[in-house]
Amino acid sequence: MFDFPKTLHQLHLFEADGVLYAADIEKVRVVELSAVMADILELAETQTNEEIVQTLKTSYIEDDILEAFERFEELEKEGLLFNRGESLTETLALESERRKLLVAIPGISVDSFFDIETLYAGTNMALSYMFQHLTEYVDLHFAGNQNRKLADNVYEVDISVTDFGRLSRSINETYFGILTLHRDHETWLLPLYQYTELPPMLVQCHAPRGHGGKALNSMLRHYAAMRDFDAFTAPSDYVAEFYSNYIWDPSFFKTLPNGVDSVLFCPMDKEAAKRKLAEEIGDERILTTPTVGYLSRVQSEKGASVYLKLAELNPHLLFLIAGPHFGRYQLRELPDNLVYAGFHPREKLPIVYNAFDVYCFLSMSGEETFGLTVLEAMACGVPPIVPDFDGVPSVVGDAGLVADADNFNNDIGTLVSYPSPVDFSEKINLLLNDDEMREALSQKARARALSFTWDKTAPHYPIF
Repeated sequence: MFDFPKTLHQLHLFEADGVLYAADIEKVRVVELSAVMADILELAETQTNEEIVQTLKTSYIEDDILEAFERFEELEKEGLLFNRGESLTETLALESERRKLLVAIPGISVDSFFDIETLYAGTNMALSYMFQHLTEYVDLHFAGNQNRKLADNVYEVDISVTDFGRLSRSINETYFGILTLHRDHETWLLPLYQYTELPPMLVQCHAPRGHGGKALNSMLRHYAAMRDFDAFTAPSDYVAEFYSNYIWDPSFFKTLPNGVDSVLFCPMDKEAAKRKLAEEIGDERILTTPTVGYLSRVQSEKGASVYLKLAELNPHLLFLIAGPHFGRYQLRELPDNLVYAGFHPREKLPIVYNAFDVYCFLSMSGEETFGLTVLEAMACGVPPIVPDFDGVPSVVGDAGLVADADNFNNDIGTLVSYPSPVDFSEKINLLLNDDEMREALSQKARARALSFTWDKTAPHYPIF
């Protein structure tokens, strides 16, 4: 039953060529209105259905008013004109008795988290895996634009973050927590801490510094505004250690490591993997030349320039780059021993990893709390070499080698480290020239990767 009064979205009413329209600012949609519908909107937030009929019956026949009510009901089902969340217990899929977690990540399509091939950033891939495993313990409700079931125990609900304060009591009655992702421009989140009725907010931090200082400043503002029962979550202990230099109570930072799909990412016959990749990219050198691998967006902050220098320093080795695109580097004259292996769908990435003899991780940006590709390579039994930088060495442990890096500890700009090409080069050759060491690290890498699983991490989210 469609009942007024209703809280309206932010609307702009206008007339064009003799036709009335309502521009729904929140949904970026324009809706054509009849004259009676336009008049009803003027009364929508203050009068009941009966009161609206009494007010307008001198201007319109009652059937036209009731027909307008039916049209408004159709528009509301589309998420248009009227505010969401008015009655959570009625409009949300709440038949389940399981605990419910509200997920609010504006700016990212809800559907993308359930189509991992559309995701390139490691953060979003990690979130996608995490959501899949969380459904074993709780129901997930994503704040979005409509009410619908996405998958078993996963729903999109038509509620905006702008409604959270107004609906704080209802949200608290429905959800045990709100999970969101920290980005340095998320000013929308700061005002919500004033609502003591809202359940605990878990703010995932995957970029502890960098971004020209914006990340650090934003994190500190959130820390200052948080209620005692809110928390940051981060994939490694590094984040809490870093912020302990700036805050009094680092206990606000809870470590919840990323995981790996150890069934998909697993050791394969290396010669078979090399042969398959050689066929796909048309380069037989993979079969006969020791191969160093790099899988990332080919961008400066990911250390692409350092990787090119490594190829120049080691003409006797083959250096492969796999990623979504080659970027500006495709216009450069590159070393002959550097090969762009192209983009590969996720289910084929184990072949790519297994074709590598050594995996290099060279990122120098201030948002490397974990290094998901490092863990995937380790799960495939490929020994990694990583820079002594931020949270990545804690993932590798003793299952790989850690190379020197110049860390700009007092610089919170975008690039906060520089991996040493010379030390990386030495460690690459050390591994490739020592079969026994490489095999031992390969086994350690797989074993250590198995300690990082979503099955172990996911159960900790509902305890907050």
